[in-house]
Parts: sequence; structure tokens; C-alpha cells
Amino acid sequence: MSVDGMIRAVERWIGTGEPNAIQTWYRQRNGAAYNYNFPWCNATITRAAVEAGEYESVCFGTDYAYTVAHAQRFKTAGQWHAGTTGIKRGDIVFFDWSGTNEIAKIDHVGIVTSVVGSLVYTIEGNTLNVCARRVRTEADIAGYGRPKYKAASSSSGSATSSSTYTVKAGDTLGEIAAAHKTTVKVLADLNGIKDVDKLAAGKKLKLPAGTSTKKVVSLAKLVKAFKTDPPKSGTPVSYAAVDYVEDALVSEGLLAKQYADGHAGTATKSAYALLQRRYGYSGADADGLPGMTSLKRLGAAHGFTVVA
Repeated sequence: MSVDGMIRAVERWIGTGEPNAIQTWYRQRNGAAYNYNFPWCNATITRAAVEAGEYESVCFGTDYAYTVAHAQRFKTAGQWHAGTTGIKRGDIVFFDWSGTNEIAKIDHVGIVTSVVGSLVYTIEGNTLNVCARRVRTEADIAGYGRPKYKAASSSSGSATSSSTYTVKAGDTLGEIAAAHKTTVKVLADLNGIKDVDKLAAGKKLKLPAGTSTKKVVSLAKLVKAFKTDPPKSGTPVSYAAVDYVEDALVSEGLLAKQYADGHAGTATKSAYALLQRRYGYSGADADGLPGMTSLKRLGAAHGFTVVA
């Protein structure tokens, strides 16, 4: 998606308070060490990078919550710049509130949206406990990393791999293929997979050159989450892609933003029932459990693809 796609992905979270869906998503990917209201500025950058298809360029294929480690990774790659000289739109900007350019003292991170004279305009997660636009000066900026964003390209059908995907528990090859706009056969052939129904968590899959990422929701996993999560409260969530559906329900004005936390709880189920009634369903067809027709309609309006 390149610079603009990355910035759009961060903009989506503007106004988000805490606790929030970004923390829930990061916790589900990285475990119990994040079972608290942890600082989420870098988790916001990580989440946006995944959504924008810029995970490799912005995060080097690694989830980051610790800003020092992220800045150091840019330095290791030769993509770190101390201070603000040359800073521009799309740069990942790191802050030290004590005013140094030392990576070890970095406190915070955001993304640059524009630069006007000495003023650096940003979007930052976890700034006064929300995701918001800010205006910064060199006094607070330790430096910035410059991602090697993707150039726009189309799939050539070549078997040459330009990136990889690490399989997570519960993934299916069909979902991975759909999310990266390719097919099960292409992924199986490219990775020498004989049994497409057996996929080990942690395995790195090669992706075809030119692949881009899109949001995918499995109806079966979503329904299971809707049936599993409501009797519980908070975390753990059952299925990460619940976020996409909840965000869509928020956009439709059916779910309060504070309930878009990745947990398919009673508020989410009630909101989906309202959506079903809006679509003309009634009785048992408007019970709050997603169906293929209604989910595809919602996905078409809000940018996610539905698979069985």
C-alpha cells in the first residue's frame, strides 16, 4: 500500500481510548506478558503496519511494543536518522521527553503525516491515553526510522517469493491465501505442501511476488467466537478477526466504540442482531449470529472478505 496506505491504517484508530482493541489484538499475538493496560503506542504502529500490508517494511516482520527495540532495529538495518534533518511523511518518529537523540532513552513513537518548517505533524497511539494527531518539534524527537515502503505493483504470477507469512495457531491455508490475494494451490506449490489440511503453527510460508494483504473473516470461526465469548467478559478473545466485524458495526452506528475490543461479547451480538434487522431479517434470522449473506454484505461495505 505504500506510505499513504500506512497512514490511512493509523488514521483509522484516531480517537481510540483504553483499554482497546489494539491491546487485545497485540495480547492475543504475543501472550500473557501483555495481560494488563500496557503502553500501546508501538502496538498501534504494529497493528497499522499489518493492516496496510507494510509489516515487513515498518516492523521487519516483528511485533513491537518496546520502542527502544524498534528504533534499534531501524538502526541495525541502516535506516535510522538521529534528530529531524530530512524527516518526511511516512517516517516512524521516536521521541525522548528528556530531549536526547539516544535510542536507549526513547519513550514514545508515532508516524509523520507532514512537515511544515520546524513543525512535525504526527499521529500517535497512547498519547494522553488516546490515539490522536499531534504537532511536535525537534526538542522532543530523538530520531526517525525510514521504512522501505512497497511500490505499487500487481501480481506477475511468478513463483518468486518477495515476502513470507508465519502461520499462527488456527490458521488455514485457505484463509492465508484469501488474505494475500492468491490461491491455495499457488501457496501449496510454492511451499511444497502435500497436505493442505495440515499446517503447523510457526511455519514460515513463502508468498508469491507482488502479493498484497487484505482483511479476511472466516464465518465458521466468527460464529464460534459469537457462541463462545458472550458468557465471558473481557479477554481472552476467541478469534482476532472479530475486530474487523466490530469496527464495521461501529461505523454502522450499531456498536459503541468502547465495545470494539475483539471480544465477541453480548454488546457485539446485540449490535449484529440490529444489523440483521436493518437488512430486513426477523425472528430466528435476526438472532445476532452472523450468516454468510449478511456478513458478505457488511464486508463489502467495510473492506473485508468472507470465507467459509
